[in-house]
Amino acid sequence: MERAPFFLPMRDCPNRCVYCDQRAITGHAGSPEPRDVREALQAIAEPTEVCFFGGSFTCQPLGRQRDYLEAALAAPSPVNFRISTHPLCVDPSILAFLSHFPVRIIELGVSSLEDEVLETCKRGYTGAEVLERLSLVAANPAFIPGAQLMTGLPGQTPSSSLEDLRRLAAVRGVSPMQIRIYPCLVLKGTLLERMYLSGDYTPPGVDESARWAGRMIKYAQEAGFELLRVGLQETVSLSGSVAAGPHHPALGELARSFALALSLVEGSPQGPWLVPTSSRSLLSGHGRWGFRELAALSGMTVERAGGLVRWVP
Repeated sequence: MERAPFFLPMRDCPNRCVYCDQRAITGHAGSPEPRDVREALQAIAEPTEVCFFGGSFTCQPLGRQRDYLEAALAAPSPVNFRISTHPLCVDPSILAFLSHFPVRIIELGVSSLEDEVLETCKRGYTGAEVLERLSLVAANPAFIPGAQLMTGLPGQTPSSSLEDLRRLAAVRGVSPMQIRIYPCLVLKGTLLERMYLSGDYTPPGVDESARWAGRMIKYAQEAGFELLRVGLQETVSLSGSVAAGPHHPALGELARSFALALSLVEGSPQGPWLVPTSSRSLLSGHGRWGFRELAALSGMTVERAGGLVRWVP
């Protein structure tokens, strides 16, 4: 299925989080109007997932939401929708409205479920409120819920992120749930940059961030979540806007490398390890980063650890 993303950077977000600058992250200075959505989809002849990212879609007035959705439905090919929104802008009346359209996936900007972290980041809700809103989405068979999580937020720890996943798993039950994992970057001009410059916030490094996300990947896979993305998509705008933090174009691949190494060592602490050849780059890429993490986790030299890997089809 084709995917047609439309970015509505910070559109109708109820507050400004300390780390946020969607325009810098996406490289989109403004939002398309409904007529722009309609025109962009006229050339697509295949079934399409129309995605509204970057803002809080359901915080908009219902009339404007309807304008966007109906504009996309005017496309010559069948469409369904994926929307990203603020947790507090999901309630039974909004879900009832969305059910009149082919909205399939509703992603909530969760960030964290730890109340102190959420308060520091000025998210405007509690962890319990997020879980309540996700439960509403999960309970409706018309929708698949999604959770956008972050690592490295002020006051956040790797153990608290794993606890977040455990709480999400309890809400999900046997229903599907999609997740994304994004690193917290210090963007120029944000309140977080002021916190960083004053010494009130120290971001994790690239390696620490990759290990953090890697532990989350491993747990998410074992718990049956559908993992959509790890790391931010690299853009010229993002690259020029980062003041500090774990900015790396392949952070997601590094995180998956660590998740693989961790799984191997937990399954067999001293090897040997059977690894599909399709995963070779996860261990050998980026200066053999995965092999080095495998060695560190098993207490071996890189050469010894590498010699215990057995590649299988």
